[in-house]
Amino acid sequence: MLIRNFMTPDPVTVQPETPVEDIAKLLLAHRINGVPVVDGVGRLLGVVTAEDLIHRGADERLEPRESVWKENFWVSFLGPKGRTARKAEGRTAAEVMTTEVHTVAPAMHPSVAVRLMVDHHFTSLPVVEDGKVIGVISRIDLLNLLKELDNPLKKET
Repeated sequence: MLIRNFMTPDPVTVQPETPVEDIAKLLLAHRINGVPVVDGVGRLLGVVTAEDLIHRGADERLEPRESVWKENFWVSFLGPKGRTARKAEGRTAAEVMTTEVHTVAPAMHPSVAVRLMVDHHFTSLPVVEDGKVIGVISRIDLLNLLKELDNPLKKET
């Protein structure tokens, strides 16, 4: 059993200059939680997830602005800081992506992916070979592992 037997090959990817609006449309159209960001030859640069994009929604103003100066003053003290602020204001994949990405190799045992997903609360992981993204393995993909095992979800009677 290898990750290559369970992964989704040729995943949806985006380039660093892809607008966040286009990324959101891709996530919705493909019903996925994230996409690898790759360079022109397919090398992994980062990942953009739905979580990265919802920072923008948390920063939206629902009421008319009373005073832009006053708002900017309070946001500077109470608003998001560091990486969260950058994600809320980012316009491209490069500006909102997570660059410290856990990956797996196609020749690894699927239990490695399972452990990473459980320990870090990931929903999917890029599968990288020779520095290039060749697939993605998700929680759903790993459910197929149960077919290969003595189905641990089946109750003994």
